[in-house]
Amino acid sequence: MKIFITGASSTLGKNLTLELLKTGKFSIRLLEHHSPVPKKQCETFRGDIQDPDFLLEACSGVDTVFHLASLTHSSSRNTYFEVNESGTGSLITSCQKNNVRRLIFVSSSAASEEGGDYAVSKLRSEELVRESGLEWVILRPSEVYGPNMDEGIGKLVTCVKIFPIIPIIGNGSYFLSPVHVDDVIQAMVEIFKNDSIKKETLNLCGPEKMTMNELIDRLALIQNVKRKIVFLPLWLVRMGIGFLEFLKPGFAFSDQIPRLLCDKNQSIRLTQALISYNPRKIEEGFLSLPYEKTQPF
Repeated sequence: MKIFITGASSTLGKNLTLELLKTGKFSIRLLEHHSPVPKKQCETFRGDIQDPDFLLEACSGVDTVFHLASLTHSSSRNTYFEVNESGTGSLITSCQKNNVRRLIFVSSSAASEEGGDYAVSKLRSEELVRESGLEWVILRPSEVYGPNMDEGIGKLVTCVKIFPIIPIIGNGSYFLSPVHVDDVIQAMVEIFKNDSIKKETLNLCGPEKMTMNELIDRLALIQNVKRKIVFLPLWLVRMGIGFLEFLKPGFAFSDQIPRLLCDKNQSIRLTQALISYNPRKIEEGFLSLPYEKTQPF
């Protein structure tokens, strides 16, 4: 069986590849775009998810596609849709022409009309997947964290460790559900191995929902520090990010605000009904992070 993984240079892509290679049962083809993916055991294709001719060749002889490639940060609304929605559409067409059987699409728990341009582009990509006629599964990870991941929760962990004052957007009452990268990868592999799972949209979230305020308090407790939260008014954050986008493009993105604040479905009941999925709590997951002089519990 041959597997094609787009977004192979991402953290999820690299970890998924390593986990699949442990079985030794699959031939793996990787899509390399900007960052190299030096895996001698895998076949590497270098190209662009927006190139239909390249995708047609890359999907040749493939049974299952893991579609992880995605644009996550951009100041251009159109670029989100060109890469995420149109790129997914081109991939689906290539899968159909090559008789690819199964498509496992990694979306986002933020996929919604209220989550900003990235979230809407993922939602529309999901719609294309559902209409594809393939044996599809859509996976919606929440806030993924783990070793060597310095964005999102990883960045927050570092801030709580170093700084006595933690500024946050709004009143901190919006919900998150942090999930360890290893739990996400194990779920992806188990879903892949179970052919009976198809036409399902599954959340890959942590075991708990917590507000941003609660998360910071728990991270501070784990690291045995005291931290003060400072609430930044939304209007001030939007103005500041808008200024930074103009002054220093690529440094901050206004789209991240609605993505953070939007309501998300973080229930994992359906996922747990289909596979053995028992993600670890943040305290346990923190033990795997490479931070020195930490005394959890």
